[in-house]
Amino acid sequence: MKKFLLNLSIKQKVVIISTITIVLISGVGIFACNKLNNETTAVNANNNNLALEEEVVPVIKEEVIQVAKDNSIDEALQSSEDELDIADKKIAVPKSKVAPVNSAEDPEKNKKKGGAAVNQDDVSTMFQNVGTKSFGIDVSAHQGRIDWAAVKASGVDFAMIRCGFRGYSEGGIYEDAYFKRNVSGAISNGIKVGIYFYSAAINENEALEEAAWVISKIKTYRITYPVVYDFEDFQRYRCANVDGAQATRNAITFLNLVSQAGYEPMMYANKSDITTRMSRGSFGCKFWLAHYTSQTDYTGSYQMWQYTSKGSVNGISGNVDMNIAYFSYGSTADAKHTHNYTETVKNSVKQATCSKEGSKTVRCSCGETKTEVIPKLSHKFGAWEVTKPATEKEEGLKVRKCSVCKAEETEKISKLKPNTNTNTSTNTGKDNTTVDNTNTPHEHSYVEDLTKRVEPTCAKEGSQTLKCSCGHIKTETIQATNKHTYVDGKCSVCDKEDPDFVKPTEPDEQAPTE
Repeated sequence: MKKFLLNLSIKQKVVIISTITIVLISGVGIFACNKLNNETTAVNANNNNLALEEEVVPVIKEEVIQVAKDNSIDEALQSSEDELDIADKKIAVPKSKVAPVNSAEDPEKNKKKGGAAVNQDDVSTMFQNVGTKSFGIDVSAHQGRIDWAAVKASGVDFAMIRCGFRGYSEGGIYEDAYFKRNVSGAISNGIKVGIYFYSAAINENEALEEAAWVISKIKTYRITYPVVYDFEDFQRYRCANVDGAQATRNAITFLNLVSQAGYEPMMYANKSDITTRMSRGSFGCKFWLAHYTSQTDYTGSYQMWQYTSKGSVNGISGNVDMNIAYFSYGSTADAKHTHNYTETVKNSVKQATCSKEGSKTVRCSCGETKTEVIPKLSHKFGAWEVTKPATEKEEGLKVRKCSVCKAEETEKISKLKPNTNTNTSTNTGKDNTTVDNTNTPHEHSYVEDLTKRVEPTCAKEGSQTLKCSCGHIKTETIQATNKHTYVDGKCSVCDKEDPDFVKPTEPDEQAPTE
């Protein structure tokens, strides 16, 4: 090789050296490219393993911002905060993370499906005889990406969207991977939105945490249907020791905070749980019944019915839960409403008396109840009775009693004025005494004869009898009071109806079904 190189010309040596240099540079370049390709492949593989939230966040943010603009919401994105101010109280908001789709902690992952296969096109026909109603679905990350424009076009009025859940084994709080996308997509397509949270709370403190977390997540969106507490499948995993009484207390805690935040609360439960484990009457709010059948035999009251989990709706791949609500909010209505307590709860009225206040429980159309005080009644005194007649030397005394509470009221009677009437006469008596029989005129001074007094009422005149010391008697009319005492819509004296009285309505024992 050495001799070969020595025998070469300078030109030949330059060519060979140049060729070798090119080869070396190419090799380095190929190595670098291969290394870069390997690193890129690894990065892509890692990216494919990222949680779904990483993939959809940019799109979600754009959607939420647009929705916020459409609904005049000041803030589009959820800010991170550690406390929530509700009803003058600061409540800690637990930290959470977005759950991967089909997370092992997701309580809905292995939820049993049931009911008949129903297509959205057939829903109106199925419930054509039902009065006030709206048709809806409930969705979570398990429905994947939803074409909300197609869902709207299919005739869906509302969507109950899962915002999150508590893990069944370790108890952490997770945001549904598609929560933001589903809420913004539904709202932007004119579908009314309600929210549900799948709870695994084991005590009231955890239920309070869940409610605070939900409120912090939904406050930037226009929520037009109820906010729901969903507690199912007793005695699984960390909830193994939660009995019906504890579950009921947890639900009440959650629902109360939701109501205090200004949203309409709703309880969700299947027929078995609400019948055998929890009491429907414990929840002063709307109830969402889950019973997969063509006609439920649940006899309690309910305002929404989830009748199948095998529904078919355009824009959704696979099955979806189908619901009918026996109420409907207008396009501008909001679940954040002012309570209007117009309904009196049956058997809740305790009548007031003259000495004690009464009470009654009233209910808003949303289901919220409160207790109101009924003011004390005014005394209903009868006629005066003279217990001690007045004389010219002593005052008299009169008394009257209340016909309701038997309370007594006394009043003094003024002394009688001396008789100034004198009779003069020129006649001579048997004893030869001269008697003046001339009648001297005088001004009458009347005193009421209370034994003959007739008290006026709201509808009838009364009367009083006046007597002078000279014996002259006159009767005067006492005008009717025209003041009615209304009790339960009628005057207690004359039975006149109260024009402003609103007759309490009996709550429906059962919502209409097909």
